[in-house]
Amino acid sequence: MHYLHVLQKCFHITLVKPFYQNLRKELTKMPKSYFMDTGMRNCLLHNFQPVPMRIDKGELWKNSCFRLLADKYMPEEIRFWRTADSNEVDFVAPDIPEPFAIEAKFNDSMIKPNKYKKFTETYPNLPLQFVCFEPFNENFFRSILFDIPIF
Repeated sequence: MHYLHVLQKCFHITLVKPFYQNLRKELTKMPKSYFMDTGMRNCLLHNFQPVPMRIDKGELWKNSCFRLLADKYMPEEIRFWRTADSNEVDFVAPDIPEPFAIEAKFNDSMIKPNKYKKFTETYPNLPLQFVCFEPFNENFFRSILFDIPIF
């Protein structure tokens, strides 16, 4: 925990806290960590291969999405959702004027909308959006970089 604290204070990582409203059904313990510099992440993993050749491309894409969101919103406003029965949404921003939830997948063939039914039913006021690296979604980047609404 001391090392995580030092990395966080030096702005190398950000710890993302879980989002929950029902303590019994949703996990609340462990925060997720995201690197603020994916180059440092790649250096620590000794992996500088092109993105399509990487086995961690999904995690790299999630980290990149977090970085874009952290530039637009306060990192404390971004959370994740996870339940004991393995339901998960990567990013949830419930406390901003236009709340949202984002699931990041490297490829759109990995999206299984039924998997997120529990989240959408439990939190109907948090619209869920899927963002993928392949095929490239220019609208996602425009919405993050130029303050165009995501939805």
